Amino acid sequence: MRKRNSRRFTDVDVTPLIDVLFMLIIFFVLTATFIQGKLDIDLPSGEGEISNTKKALTLTVEKNGTIFWEGHSVTREELPQLAKNAGDREILVAGDKNAPYGRVAEVLSLLREAGITSAGLLMEQGN
Repeated sequence: MRKRNSRRFTDVDVTPLIDVLFMLIIFFVLTATFIQGKLDIDLPSGEGEISNTKKALTLTVEKNGTIFWEGHSVTREELPQLAKNAGDREILVAGDKNAPYGRVAEVLSLLREAGITSAGLLMEQGN
């Protein structure tokens, strides 16, 4: 009499599972890097001249009055030196529409004291 082998060995191909896992890891890493440097600013709406903002430096004023230079928080004392170091690059001020008007005016005044005679204001395109 012959003995029957009651155990069956099945091979499970895990290659597709590894591929899916790898794609999920890439997705979450990329998503985390895009969200990390984002500032939540509600720009006022209006119409104006559209310029090339890729070469411009962005100065942001949040609704609580915090000032950001290219995404990094700065004090009002650091702002004139940063503006002088900007050279001939255009500076765009993105002020939250709920930010105190005095804070945005103060930022523009500090830029003028640093020798910046023209600073653009970022706005959402009006309807």
